[in-house]
Amino acid sequence: MGKKSKQEPGCGKIRCKTLIVQGDKYRTLYTNKFKNRKKWQKPDERNVVSVLPGTVIKVFTEVDDFVTKGETMLILEAMKMRNTYYYPHSGKIKNVNVKTGDKIPKGYVLIEYE
Repeated sequence: MGKKSKQEPGCGKIRCKTLIVQGDKYRTLYTNKFKNRKKWQKPDERNVVSVLPGTVIKVFTEVDDFVTKGETMLILEAMKMRNTYYYPHSGKIKNVNVKTGDKIPKGYVLIEYE
């Protein structure tokens, strides 16, 4: 009479996944979007990454400069607004991957520390 569809969680042909959240167990199915998601990686503290796509207006540093935390790194124009990036910590600059006028995507490595 009622054949269960393949998308119902109780169907014997589908393997449900078990998630444990704060000690409680939940049976669920993973969507393709979840299965194909980008895996989280611990950020590398030696790289400064853009959080917005945009155009570089001005870069205030060069390779081999020693910078201090809070100093202005660059200005990025995104969505008709100018965003100032500051150095997250002190150190020597190993590589500057952008120059004035570059259009960069979100997640692009702007500057690398040694």
